[in-house]
Amino acid sequence: MSAATQTFALQGVRCAGCVLKIERSLQALPGVQFARGNATQKRLRLIWDEDEHSLDGLTKSIQDLGYEASVLSGDTKGHQEPSLLPRLAAAAIGMMNIMAFSISVWSGLVTDMAAGTMQFMHWLSAAVALPVVLYSGSAFHTPALRAMRVGRMTMDTPITLAIWITFAASLFETWRGSDHVYYDAVVSLIFFLLIGRVLEQSLRRRSGDAAGNLRTLMEITAHRMEPDNTTVDIPADALRSGDRVLVASGERVPADGVLLSQQVELDESILTGETLPRCAIKGSEIAAGAVLQTGPAEIQVTRVGDAAYIGQMAQLVDDVVAHKGAMQKLSDRFAAGYIPLVLGGGGIGFLLWYFALGASFADALMIAVAVLVVTCPCAAGLATPAVTTRAVNLLMRAGVVVKSGDALETLGAVEHIYLDKTGTASNPTLTVTTGLDVSVLNNARSLAASSQHPLARALMGEHSVAAVTGAVEVQGQGVEAPSGARLGSAEFTGAQTKEQEKPSLWYRAPSGEIEQITFDEAPRADLGVFLAQTSKLSLPVTLLSGDTKLAVKRFAQEQGFSDWLGEQKPKDKLQVVQTLQSGNTTALMVGDGINDSAALGGASVSASFSGATQIAQVAADILLLQPRLCLITDAIVLARQASQLIKQNLWFATVYNVITVPLALCGMLNPLIAALLMSSSSLIVLTNGLRLKGQK
Repeated sequence: MSAATQTFALQGVRCAGCVLKIERSLQALPGVQFARGNATQKRLRLIWDEDEHSLDGLTKSIQDLGYEASVLSGDTKGHQEPSLLPRLAAAAIGMMNIMAFSISVWSGLVTDMAAGTMQFMHWLSAAVALPVVLYSGSAFHTPALRAMRVGRMTMDTPITLAIWITFAASLFETWRGSDHVYYDAVVSLIFFLLIGRVLEQSLRRRSGDAAGNLRTLMEITAHRMEPDNTTVDIPADALRSGDRVLVASGERVPADGVLLSQQVELDESILTGETLPRCAIKGSEIAAGAVLQTGPAEIQVTRVGDAAYIGQMAQLVDDVVAHKGAMQKLSDRFAAGYIPLVLGGGGIGFLLWYFALGASFADALMIAVAVLVVTCPCAAGLATPAVTTRAVNLLMRAGVVVKSGDALETLGAVEHIYLDKTGTASNPTLTVTTGLDVSVLNNARSLAASSQHPLARALMGEHSVAAVTGAVEVQGQGVEAPSGARLGSAEFTGAQTKEQEKPSLWYRAPSGEIEQITFDEAPRADLGVFLAQTSKLSLPVTLLSGDTKLAVKRFAQEQGFSDWLGEQKPKDKLQVVQTLQSGNTTALMVGDGINDSAALGGASVSASFSGATQIAQVAADILLLQPRLCLITDAIVLARQASQLIKQNLWFATVYNVITVPLALCGMLNPLIAALLMSSSSLIVLTNGLRLKGQK
């Protein structure tokens, strides 16, 4: 089985109900493993078995549901929704002309205008309204008709019915020679609905598209070097692994690669949020998107496009926006089942007023139209994604990548933080303080080369030593060579020693001789600020470490931790976290090593650094692109704000429907007021999402 992954740009999606229908239909197809859409960004993420479906076949499946879909490429501008401004302009011109005719007719009712003249004005109004209904109104009835052809309803369905029912009733009344027509109402309805849609488009763009922005950065020209050292300008996405490129000072690096020049300075703020330049030396890995501050530089390409670091970050953002948390799933279910209620409500309103209350056909019809227009679930459907999308983009700009919507929701509910010591609370760069013989240190380093433990990496430092063939790492304990040599904890090597106040490793030679290697350990630069912020947020922090209790106690007391646990093996860390969570307490685990991976995976939500071990990065729900602990508290604050705004949006959507539906059924809202209220409800939800602000 060969799994394929693709992101689509959608057109015709109006609300969460539309997205839910697409997801359910695709997931019902054999071979489709994952289908998640986002109503705010109008994106769909698909994973499927290539043996079962082709890309064209899936695209057609989406189109058969009444929506347009195109593969999302790096050119995000090509996937933007068509502008509604021309349709809005046409509706505005039509409305102004029909209003002029209507004023003449209303004046004629007072001044006894001739019946023939009044009839002529009505037909003129019909002639002006028809192109507005057909052209401007197509923004609503084209997607609605597409959906109806495949037996589905969208949020455009009741709006389309309201427009055509009102227009048809007006034509009928004009043909009958009646004084009461509603061309001004139908054209004004389209005009006000389009104003809402245009403003909604603008607010969606303002909410941001971090993934699209990252991809757009790489729409640049690369200077590929030929064998004779001349350069050829080609698009960055045309580069291949192994190519050499020349980057001038001030230019953006077009692909991931290895620096072939001696030394350069790079601005990586777009990737990590770090404003200070990074110095890179020959042989260093350089990420696409970084800006060269000192150059020129020669780079050998290793990864291009979506495989490059910036492409992977964009993909992570796409994944979290596509993923739905509990609140989003709840609002989706509400929106999906609401459209039949809307149509039923309009029908009930008409029957009640016309047959039970004796209203005229025209009055009962206008009440039904008002109910169809005002009872829109868009506000409920946008309540969660409007905020989530904004939060993900703000966090991405700050240097925090959240991998799922559930992680964002859980982060806002965190009640306790567990912090690994070595490499997380402390600076990952430790220095060896033991004055051992160089040959002993090199033998120890040959074992350390097979380990990802922070102390092993500190022992390696800048030294290049070949790893021992056949060496095996025992997680949380150390490394053993086939010769019997061991590097790791005192227990693992059999060292008889007292508790140590400093981080230490022990090396046991094949002969059985044991040497202790000690390290100096400094706290991360912002650890004190981080602890002060967690205290302000009423978040208790527990320090966890596999080091001796004496070493952990010394570090904890020096840095101001009130709670700490030492000699914690990987399974112990996991048990500590799970024990707390069994009491319904939401825990955040922060770590960077292989020995933290079990706790990272078992915690309610977890975080790691981009410079951590690969296993820790994969296990963590949140990735910190800068080596700053304060990013965690910043993210928690923003997640809490997002949670509050989502609750506000859902509360508003509920109150809106509770108030407006009875008013419409009671005949207290005409269609124009209903259109204004419906458009305003979506705009309020989107605008409320924009209140979410990043940390300054």
